[in-house]
Amino acid sequence: MYSNKKRGSRGHLPMAIGDWFGLACLILFFVCSLILLIRLLSTQMLTTGLVVALLIVLLVLNSLHCFVQLPRRRNHLPKFICGAVALVLSGIMIYAVSAAGSVQTMLMNISGRLVEKETTYVIVLKESPAKDIGDAVGYNFGVLAHSDKKNTTALLDAVKDGLGDLRSTPYNNVTNLVDALYDNEVDAIMLNAGYISMLEKTDGYADFSKQTRILYEFTTEHKVDTVNPNSEITREPFVIYCSGSDARDTDINTFSLSDVNIMAVVNPRTHQVLLLNTPRDYYIPLVSEPYTGQLDKLTHAGGFGTQESMKVLGNFYGMDVKYFMRINFTGLIDIVDALGGIDVISPCEFTARDIGVFDNGDQRDYHFNDGLNHLNGHEAMAFCRERDSFLDGDNQRGKNQMTVISAIVDKASSPEILTKYNNLLKAVEGCFTTNMPYEDISALVRMQLSNMAEWNITSYAVWGYDDFQPCASVGNEELYVMRPDEESVELARELVQQVMSGQTPVIPEEN
Repeated sequence: MYSNKKRGSRGHLPMAIGDWFGLACLILFFVCSLILLIRLLSTQMLTTGLVVALLIVLLVLNSLHCFVQLPRRRNHLPKFICGAVALVLSGIMIYAVSAAGSVQTMLMNISGRLVEKETTYVIVLKESPAKDIGDAVGYNFGVLAHSDKKNTTALLDAVKDGLGDLRSTPYNNVTNLVDALYDNEVDAIMLNAGYISMLEKTDGYADFSKQTRILYEFTTEHKVDTVNPNSEITREPFVIYCSGSDARDTDINTFSLSDVNIMAVVNPRTHQVLLLNTPRDYYIPLVSEPYTGQLDKLTHAGGFGTQESMKVLGNFYGMDVKYFMRINFTGLIDIVDALGGIDVISPCEFTARDIGVFDNGDQRDYHFNDGLNHLNGHEAMAFCRERDSFLDGDNQRGKNQMTVISAIVDKASSPEILTKYNNLLKAVEGCFTTNMPYEDISALVRMQLSNMAEWNITSYAVWGYDDFQPCASVGNEELYVMRPDEESVELARELVQQVMSGQTPVIPEEN
């Protein structure tokens, strides 16, 4: 008997639905495999071993699919099953491509930042009739005589272009300048944004922003020194300055005070990390002109840019600081919330107030137990900032900040992060920045993927004594400072050298 089924050319069976479905799934799987491979290679984060393993897996899977799908078979069940598997795996690969692309884009956006912004304001009293800078014709402007002269001169020139000749009166320090505005000696003042945070932490001026308003804003940009990729980043020790910016709702690149000043001393060979905290009010020498060698609060250095803080701390501890990582307050809140909260251990029971005001106008107080606490973003920020509840104030606050950093690292490195990576990336971008080149970051990731080593993270905080001393950046006005305890500083320098030389740092139990 002869079969009456139609045959294709050369006696082959014609393509059926199962054949077309299998072929489509095969092509999709191959394309997704190729895109995944290209995307992962472009991140520069895969080790040679992982690249080879990925190639072998993709080749084997594609070969198996070819074996099942390419022949024309009467039994199409294996093709449907294989096609369904290919669809699932293709979906997983598309997700991986998207995730890898998002991570790469985020890292490229936050790394290698080369610009910082500095803002200077024209400020008037709240009840001033002036609505904009055009209404300031004939005004007498108060300016600082010796501080921030470069930006003040630039602002005067910019305003002069629109208003014509200006009158200005110089004052020796920030509080004298503000008093002149309050007493109507001048109609407006010109003040760098960095000084506002300093001012509002000074007794008698906490409500400065409530009594005044900004009439005009003048912004200049400054290039940050470029850091070239380091081919030895996975073999030689390095130091990262971790700064918690006092800017809460402003551009992360804007000069601002630094409330958190932690040096991360990293030895990639021994997998040792030392977190060294320096209190914000530490009374130490500034580095750059015009204040070279003059004493001031550490936090005031941040008002002149992140690089000034890096130089000040590097000079103080005797180490080369090439990298910085900077985050603002809003960013920390968003990052902790994106992680689903963090777990921290508090050394004591205390209550702290939130830094922000909620939509209903309330400010919330948070209570922390002695021992384990699970914190959301706002709670973590309150935990980080509180110092009045502790006998040793800033010292304990620095320790709490390092505790929060360690908790964030632990949560971010857990498998659970895979389900939250998208929210975390959104939280990081725009509120976190670093000058570490992308190439260095990817090299460190490759190193970690190659050995999956556990890191030994230790922390130490220097301490000091309460005092009132003249601060250079505010016209040598006497402010509260913390005089360094030389014994603790010397020990900190020794710990830094221990980590840099490959030794395990020996931290005193009482710290």
